[in-house]
Amino acid sequence: MSGSLIVVERLVKRYGDHTILDDVNLDVKAGQVLVVIGPSGSGKSTLLRCLAALEPMQHGSIRIDGKLAAKGKEEADGEPDAASLRDLRQRIGMVFQQFNLFPHLTVLENITLAPRRVRGMTQAGADRLGIELLRKVGLEDKRDVYPERLSGGQQQRAAIARALAMQPKVMLFDEVTSALDPELVGEVLRTMRQLAEQGMTMLVVTHEMGFARDVADDVIFMDKGKIVERAAPEVIFEHPKEARTRAFLERLLDREGRRQ
Repeated sequence: MSGSLIVVERLVKRYGDHTILDDVNLDVKAGQVLVVIGPSGSGKSTLLRCLAALEPMQHGSIRIDGKLAAKGKEEADGEPDAASLRDLRQRIGMVFQQFNLFPHLTVLENITLAPRRVRGMTQAGADRLGIELLRKVGLEDKRDVYPERLSGGQQQRAAIARALAMQPKVMLFDEVTSALDPELVGEVLRTMRQLAEQGMTMLVVTHEMGFARDVADDVIFMDKGKIVERAAPEVIFEHPKEARTRAFLERLLDREGRRQ
């Protein structure tokens, strides 16, 4: 689609005979924030992992800036090109539920490792970039600290800085607050809000509906491996068109009401 930074066409992902993603089509424009919601097992995380080239797909294609970045391994023209997959991984940053920081490296060393080894940056250049990113996520004073001395929220913000160090065009967030204590969720969401305000293109899988309402340009509801509905937050949350979307949100709001 014209003007789209990412275009996903007819993506199919299977594990054996089990179809996880079923003919998914998606376009993302530069600077957009898309929040993906849906029940467990609906394919949300797998979609992000395919976009980050962490999972091979059986069919379909992913284009970035109009250039083919990945294709299904069962397509008529064969396996995806290895150089294209490497390029895709450098263009897309991903942050996971678990922080996955290297425990034997300081926060700054965690951030500068990939720019030096993958992008060939000098140590001095990588350090300058790392310190700038730590300042952006509010952790400049933790540069020489090891991950075990950080709170969960601080570790997750360090993981965001590490992903940003590869200077990606797109950031993917996969339930990044789900492993945090409730009082630490806010600091991570604030960092993500700041990235959105700065124009970062983002796809976010989350159950934080307040974040989705306030930050998303569009909300995508997925179920059973398909995109059921995509619309602006006010439409999804107030006037969803699809019965499956309404049923999911009613159950979610009911659970939240019982917790209160």
